[in-house]
Formats: sequence, structure tokens, C-alpha cells
Amino acid sequence: MNAVHIVMEAAPDPADLTLIEQKVADAAVSAAGVGVEQEIAVFVRDDDGRTVGGVCGITWAGYCELHAMWVDEAWRGRGLARELIATAEDEARRRGCAQVIFMAYDLLAPGLYERLGYDTVATIQDCPAGSAARWYRKRL
Repeated sequence: MNAVHIVMEAAPDPADLTLIEQKVADAAVSAAGVGVEQEIAVFVRDDDGRTVGGVCGITWAGYCELHAMWVDEAWRGRGLARELIATAEDEARRRGCAQVIFMAYDLLAPGLYERLGYDTVATIQDCPAGSAARWYRKRL
């Protein structure tokens, strides 16, 4: 067997990151014995086809985990975040999910997710320093 080495990489190859994420997903599927992850993504596009917002994540084993949501600053304040989340929730329901979970930073969208019916299930203070990160959940 070959020797192994621990290597810190400040700019890792995206393929290596994908490999690690896929191996964790495969192990979780194997351990749970329940289906495979399905990606979920909803986009906002302007008339020229440019992406000006979106939300993405996965559905698996009866839940939806959102990984990121963003709306271009020029398009904020028009209800697009609400529409993105509602569309993702509708798709999650269609896929048989009973809940949506995700983590978000208070400094980016304070109060938004509570207004959309999400409950804080965990808070990590000083993440980033001077603010907080929250884990949210909404039962569908």
C-alpha cells in the first residue's frame, strides 16, 4: 500500500471538492438505505438570460436542504427571494419532502427567513465575528 500525506491547499481543485462531497453523499445514502440525492435549483433570469438570482440545494430521504440563495442587489426588494423559496418548497413537496433546512448568516438577510415561516433550530454566535449563523427549518 502507498504512503499517504496530509496536504493543505489554499486553492483546491474543484474536482477534488466534488469528489469529497460525492463520497460523503454516497456514504450517507448507504448508511440510510434510502434513495439518492437529487439536486434542486430555481433561477431568476433577466430578459437577456443572465442569472440575477437563484436558490439551490438537494432533496433526499424526505427532506430538502438548501445550500445557497442569492439575488443580485439591483433586483432586491421585489419579492424574488420569497418567490425563489416558495418555488423550491413547492418542488420539495412534490418530491415528498416533509421539511426544508438550511444555514444562513444573519448579516446577509436578517429576519427574512422568519418572515417566510422558518424556525431557528440552532444559532452559532460570532460566525462570522460580530454576527451569527442560524440553522433554519420549516415543516412542509
